[in-house]
Amino acid sequence: MVYKIIYGEVDVDSEAVLKKSIKESKPGELAKFFTDLSVGRDQHENKEVFILKRSIDSDGYFFGFGDKVGPFDRKGRKYIFWNTDNFTHHPSSDPLYKSFPFYIYVSKDFTKKYGCFTDFPGYLEIDLNSKNDNTITFKSLGKGFVQYIITGKSVKEIVEEYIKLTGKNIAFPLWAFGYQQSRWSYFNEDEVLDIAKKFREKKIPCDVIYLDIDYMEQYKVFTWSKDNFPNYKKMIDKLHKEGFKIVSILDPGVKVEKGYFAFEEGKNKYFLKDNNGNDFEGAVWPGRVRFPDFMNKNVRKWWATNAQKYLEDGIDGFWNDMNEIAIFATEKDLEEAQKKLKDAKLEDGINLAGTLGSIGEIGRRGHGDDIIHLDGTPHWKVKNAYGFNMVRATSEVFQKENKRPFLISRSAYSGIQRYGGAWTGDNHSWWEHILQETIRLNSLSLAGVFYNGCDVGGFGGDANAQLLIRFMQLGLFTPMFRNHSAIGTKRQEPWEFGPEVEKILKSIIEQRYRLLPYIYTQYMLGIIKNKPLMRPLFYNFEEPEAFNIEDEFLFGDDIIVAPVYRPNVQKRLAWLPKRAIGLFDGKMYKKGWNIADTPIEYTPAFQLINTAIPTIEPMQFIDLSKVDKIKWRVYRKSNAIGYIYEDDGVSLNYKKGIYNLKKVVVKDDYIEIKTLNNKYKVKEREWEFEIIDYKGKKKNISITVNSDGEIRLPIE
Repeated sequence: MVYKIIYGEVDVDSEAVLKKSIKESKPGELAKFFTDLSVGRDQHENKEVFILKRSIDSDGYFFGFGDKVGPFDRKGRKYIFWNTDNFTHHPSSDPLYKSFPFYIYVSKDFTKKYGCFTDFPGYLEIDLNSKNDNTITFKSLGKGFVQYIITGKSVKEIVEEYIKLTGKNIAFPLWAFGYQQSRWSYFNEDEVLDIAKKFREKKIPCDVIYLDIDYMEQYKVFTWSKDNFPNYKKMIDKLHKEGFKIVSILDPGVKVEKGYFAFEEGKNKYFLKDNNGNDFEGAVWPGRVRFPDFMNKNVRKWWATNAQKYLEDGIDGFWNDMNEIAIFATEKDLEEAQKKLKDAKLEDGINLAGTLGSIGEIGRRGHGDDIIHLDGTPHWKVKNAYGFNMVRATSEVFQKENKRPFLISRSAYSGIQRYGGAWTGDNHSWWEHILQETIRLNSLSLAGVFYNGCDVGGFGGDANAQLLIRFMQLGLFTPMFRNHSAIGTKRQEPWEFGPEVEKILKSIIEQRYRLLPYIYTQYMLGIIKNKPLMRPLFYNFEEPEAFNIEDEFLFGDDIIVAPVYRPNVQKRLAWLPKRAIGLFDGKMYKKGWNIADTPIEYTPAFQLINTAIPTIEPMQFIDLSKVDKIKWRVYRKSNAIGYIYEDDGVSLNYKKGIYNLKKVVVKDDYIEIKTLNNKYKVKEREWEFEIIDYKGKKKNISITVNSDGEIRLPIE
């Protein structure tokens, strides 16, 4: 059930919430969960703030907030929601790029569960009992906000209701689940084509190659570099013929340059304003830039029209970057920095350190007081929704044409799942970040963003061979599997660390393609049923152990992953909610705590008992029309159940029920295959079953399966 509580005066709409008909409730209706201690306005640094202080009557867990660093259980800390280009992701970094002010509370005795979404797209703080006094404090700029309290019997039920509130996920295209290769930057056509050639020559599967900022002419959005990409259409055509998709970066800053079409079209019409009514200006990659006001539907239409030109060139998708908004500096910032440096002297001692540090922080200023939107709204009220609306602009074009968008964003706000997905930004090649990304991605799933990923291998810093292998093993089990690294760092393509490492990385990538039918089935059923692909153990198994584990997760209903996130680890402890078989080692594991081997070739992953997982032979890029055999991996003690889902992989026709869904039940003496939906016709294929029982006994059986009908196949 969803309760809507209005605190103070609400004068801004984030557009995160779709359900507008929810009746207003009073806090007293939720006394079972919390009690409001004080509600009111105050002054902080000459600004009006609204503060709500609330007591909780029992100890418990707090999960959520999307892309935040630190422990999975968020209690004991204050969090800031103010989208910021913060590239130092140490354990206490805050704020970061995204704002998902939604958490789920679970009491330690599991009798109380609720979700809390504080819908305010401006500056917001939420303090989850940092003083250990059983209080939660919400503090926002302005006069008030709306809260939605979601009650339910389980975490799963609460997440489903939250998604109904903020909108269903838009499905990504099938090719988005292949391996993706990126770097800042592949600087010219020859380098891009050489990367593609190496993948195909070495027979390492890959579906996507990315173009970072250097494909543009002097970093000007909606352009191509004449020197480095003079024949970009021919390049894209060659890549498409080799089975690659191309994703290019989009940044919101439009260079101030006379004669540059995007600037000329947008000036004094589509850009954010300063306090004097002029177009607001700052500095980003191209130099002096202005920023579109994506809150305005006419601006979104203009932006989408220009993005459409890239699509006509052959670009297949976009990653939306620098959209917090990231601003290196404004004129005012530069004047301040110059004055501080002019007045600084060595004799300042400790104060000099503070002066230099403050200058270094200029790039993280939010400029909420300096920017006005075209409708007169101060930017500080809606800053966190800027990236949300940028992705929305392009997504609306795709969806009008009945196409699934490939759109990922660094900045986001609740509801972005309606338009695209997200990645976690500028992580590092640190061992600690393998665990941190595990936590961040599972938290994004709880915040409703089902297509998410990280820079596998680490963006900043230099990876070594062992770290890259372990990072790639995590990437194998994340929705988006993209290797990305920064300029000036060691390259991370699969062949960069010698033939032995290349062999291991190739095997990891092949395993991703082997699991493709399972991954896509679980993802699409999740899209339909509002259930994330990657999720914490307690999503399916509400047991005490599950709520205390942050270094394992579910990948679909049937696989549990236990990543290796420290060097030279030979074994690791893993908790399993039921019996399982090792996905890679074939060993049997009991319910409860187990010690699993962790050779460098694979990370512990487990197929749960009584499940059936569809697989295929790896291919160089995703093309299910070429698949003639589905191999089912079955592990059972009683009835083992599995599903396989297919559709066209590119359109939105799944929303109309145009897909093929089959259910497999493996019993003691026969296999039952049922077609649950046949509105999308699939090719006739051989299905081969490898059935392993809990004692290790194996049986193999094959049958030909077509698009429709029911089959009962005896097991000899």
